[in-house]
Amino acid sequence: MSETRDERVKRLEAVARQVRRDIWRAVRAGGGGHVGGSSSAADILTALYFHRMKIRPQEPKWPDRDRFVLSKGHANAGLGAVLAQAGFIDDAVLDKFYAYESPFGMHPDIKMAGVEMCTGALGHGLAVAMGMALGARMQKKSFHTFVMIGDGELHEGSNWEAAMAAAHHKLSDLTAIIDANRICQSGRVEEVIGVDPLADKWRAFGWAVREIDGHDMAEVVDTLDALPLDPQRPTALIAHTVKGKGVSFAEDTYVWHSNSVNDEILAKALAELEEK
Repeated sequence: MSETRDERVKRLEAVARQVRRDIWRAVRAGGGGHVGGSSSAADILTALYFHRMKIRPQEPKWPDRDRFVLSKGHANAGLGAVLAQAGFIDDAVLDKFYAYESPFGMHPDIKMAGVEMCTGALGHGLAVAMGMALGARMQKKSFHTFVMIGDGELHEGSNWEAAMAAAHHKLSDLTAIIDANRICQSGRVEEVIGVDPLADKWRAFGWAVREIDGHDMAEVVDTLDALPLDPQRPTALIAHTVKGKGVSFAEDTYVWHSNSVNDEILAKALAELEEK
């Protein structure tokens, strides 16, 4: 018997809670890392990998798989936690985060199964994802390419060159998800370099745009199910999120963009996540 929509949403919410626990676990193993951006992305990553994307964890190079590029590569603890739950990598790898010779480091590396691109130098992911989408068209394949971009990452001009080119080529099988948590490395995005009006910018570059609550799993699922929003244009989903979502002392502050984590801090974080 297939699950109902409400059952699916509840299942995905439970997975996302575990993803957040595993993010903190991985960062503790490494002594520190990018908790904030990993946690803000957790719900969307969960919905992609456990609902929307066509993937085969036991066959990570399946030619017809959907592609995902984490352009905001500093959120690798979130991606790693999802890849472990999905079965691409062994769960024990999370306990070797950022360790010597571990495939699971501070940024994604194609040595780890399920990773499509080495990222971390910001502003590159959208252009490469656009190339993947063009490649699908040339090979007459129907896979969808997703790329997640940080709102602070949009300070990089290369994003806008790629956005212009993707719209020109009418890449409807390309979706950019902007993790709009309003916080970057050294402060609030609007204080560093403002990017608003964000939706209007993407529309001006020729994209179909929808703004969503990136922590409302039902809304995330319904939006992913509606893709592509336009058969002649790429889609930009502006996901309004909270940096460090799920742990009160890490929420909505640049202090937890990246920070050290000891046993005491881990215990406090996990206690809050167990209550939710």
